[in-house]
Amino acid sequence: MRRTNGSGRGRRRGKTALVCAGGGVTGAVYEIGALRALEEVLGRSVLDFDLYVGVSGGAFVASLLANGISPVEMYDEVVTRGSRPFGVSAAPVFSLGLGDLLSRAARAPRILSDAFWTAMTGEGRNLADLGLSLFELLPAGLLDTSGMQRYLEQLFRMRGKGDSWADLARELYIVAVDLDDGRAVAFGEPDRRDVPVSRAVQASIALPGLYRPVRIDGRDYVDGGVKKTAHINLAIRHGADLVVCINPIVPIRNDTKNGPLGGHLSEKGVTYVLDQALRIMLHGRMQYGLERYEVEHPEVDILLIQPEHDDLQMFSFNIMRMSARRLVAENGYRSVAHNFARHHAEYARTLKRHGIALHRQPPGSAQPPARRRISGSGLARSLDTSLDRLDGKLRRARVS
Repeated sequence: MRRTNGSGRGRRRGKTALVCAGGGVTGAVYEIGALRALEEVLGRSVLDFDLYVGVSGGAFVASLLANGISPVEMYDEVVTRGSRPFGVSAAPVFSLGLGDLLSRAARAPRILSDAFWTAMTGEGRNLADLGLSLFELLPAGLLDTSGMQRYLEQLFRMRGKGDSWADLARELYIVAVDLDDGRAVAFGEPDRRDVPVSRAVQASIALPGLYRPVRIDGRDYVDGGVKKTAHINLAIRHGADLVVCINPIVPIRNDTKNGPLGGHLSEKGVTYVLDQALRIMLHGRMQYGLERYEVEHPEVDILLIQPEHDDLQMFSFNIMRMSARRLVAENGYRSVAHNFARHHAEYARTLKRHGIALHRQPPGSAQPPARRRISGSGLARSLDTSLDRLDGKLRRARVS
C-alpha cells in the first residue's frame, strides 16, 4: 500500500472519492474483499464516499456501491455460490455470441480460397499468411456481455433504484474507451447521462478479444482499462482531495532461485508469461500516473490499496477466473486488514485531514469474517444495508 502526500495542513473540505481500478473478474472479487476490510477499519461506511469511479471489473463494484449495496452484502454473495445472487434470478451474464460466429463462418470459403489461391500463385502470400487468414474468421469478441447489463438492470430495480444516473445518491463515473477513436469516455459526466448505468458497466468490462465491443449511440466501446488502469484524475477533476484507490493487479516478484514457484516464469508456460506481462503493463501505468498526480496535484492525498508483490495467491489465478472467488475475496480482506494494522498511525494522520477517523484498535487476527445469514427479501437486504451505514456513522462518532 502506498500513500501520496498532500501538502495541505489541517482538515480539508473537498470531496472524498473511491476509485475501483480494472483487473478482470479476479480483480473485482479482490476489491470486494478489500472493501469488506475497509468497512471495518474506517470510522465511516464505505457507502459514504462522495463519489465513485469504476473501470473494467471495478465498474461493476462501483455501480453496486453507488446504488447503496454494502461491501458486507457483496462479500457474503461472493463467498457463497447461491443461484440467486443478491436475490436476483439471472441467466449467465456472459454467453457465446453464436450469431456472430455463424455469420463469420459463412465467410470462410471465400477467405480461405482467396488466401490459398494467392499462396499458390505467388502473389504476395505464403503458407504463414494462409494460417493468419484464419484470424479473419474470428468475431470482434468471443463472448456477449448483454446478460451483465440485464442482470444489473434487474438488480437495481429490485433494490428500489432506477437504472439512471439521476437515481443515484452519490456521484458515479464509469469509464470505457471508444474503440474507433481511442478516447476514454466517462459515463456519468453531464453529457453522458442518457445511457443507463447498467449499459455503461457493460461497456467498461468489454475486454478486447474476449468480450464483444458494446455499441452505444453508434459508437463501439471497450474495456476502460485499455487507456488507464484507474482514472484517478477523473476523481480529482470532480473535486476530490482524498482518493482511495483499490488496484488489484500487481506484478509478482519471483525469486528464481529460492522462490515457491521454483524457477523462471518462462518455464511455466505462455499463460504465466502473458499474465505477468499484463500485470507489468497495468502497474507501470498506475505508477506513472501517481507520480504525475504528486507533481500536478500536491494538495490531493491518494491512498493506494493493492496486493503485495510477493502475494502468490493473487498471481496463482488468471484475472478472468471465477472459480476461485472465495479465496481471492478472503485474500483481499486479509491483505488490507494487515496493511492498515501495520501502518495505522500513518494512515490515521492522512485520513484525519479529511475528517475520517480510523479505529483506535485495528483488527487483531485479520481473519476473513464468516458469512452472515441474510433474508433474501429486498426489504430485509435494504434494512441490512441501512444498518451497516448506521453502524459506520456510530463508529465514526465514537472515535472522533
